[in-house]
Amino acid sequence: MVNPIGDNSISISDLEVSYKNKIELLDIKEGDKISIFSDNMFKTMFQNENRLKYSAKLISYLIDVDYGELLKKIQLVKNNFSKKKSNEVIRTGDYVAQIKGSYIAIEVNNNGSMEILERNMEYAHRLYASQIRRKKKHEKVKKKEYSQVILINLNNFSFKGNDKIIDTYSIRNEENIILTKKLVNIQIYIPNLVRKWYNLGVQNLNEMERYLLTLVLQKGKDSKEVGGGNQFMEEYIKDATEASLDEELLVSYDKEKALYELGTSEGEKQGYERGEKQGFEKGEKSGRREVAKNLLELGMKIEEIMKVTGLTEKEINE
Repeated sequence: MVNPIGDNSISISDLEVSYKNKIELLDIKEGDKISIFSDNMFKTMFQNENRLKYSAKLISYLIDVDYGELLKKIQLVKNNFSKKKSNEVIRTGDYVAQIKGSYIAIEVNNNGSMEILERNMEYAHRLYASQIRRKKKHEKVKKKEYSQVILINLNNFSFKGNDKIIDTYSIRNEENIILTKKLVNIQIYIPNLVRKWYNLGVQNLNEMERYLLTLVLQKGKDSKEVGGGNQFMEEYIKDATEASLDEELLVSYDKEKALYELGTSEGEKQGYERGEKQGFEKGEKSGRREVAKNLLELGMKIEEIMKVTGLTEKEINE
């Protein structure tokens, strides 16, 4: 990759990813709720017209439209692009809504790789280039107007050296003049928020920070600690706790959690952090066996487990 002459800026990709204080996907016990970091729970609580208020509340903390107006005017829109070419991959976003002609996209990221963040940026740029075409009375031809896109990345990781909970990016020059306000990237680092909660207590969190924790925490006592006393947050906790009792959702969550553990087993993490290939391979194999065991208990077929884990039929039967 080349750099413009005189550009000595630091890229976020130059920083080391940290998973300390991340939200783990836990077994759900009575009184607990599934974290929004679960894809299945995210769909249940955010991609649902009947629960639009929860995503509207989050967005209201981040843009200059108040919650009441957002709730009246926000609309969920199609979150995938169809293929234009036979070899093109269909790209689907986690959440896309429209308000006042602008797109608001929310992506939930458990993996801190730059590939994931860049893939999200690619999706945002596709939305940006989806061009609203209008013809005004005094114009002879249609005018192309690019859509404003605000991309919100809800990250279950952080970067060492960056203690911010919310980091906003746009295209600016050295004098801080913005090239366009139509492309905005908001990074939210939940582990940094969890650390603030641990160190300073709930009393030092603002309303938005409390709501973010309400969305991601799983244990009932923790959710009530950060959301208690706020009517809206208490309503979310009650609704999410009841939704987490749904048998179909729980089965999907258990499968998701098993796959999640495949990529975050302790041995595998140690292998990454210490750069020891042997430790990585040992942790990875142990994690795959544990995942296979969980998937067998959930009734998944051996052929499917082989595809997911890469283990042989013999290893799975053992």
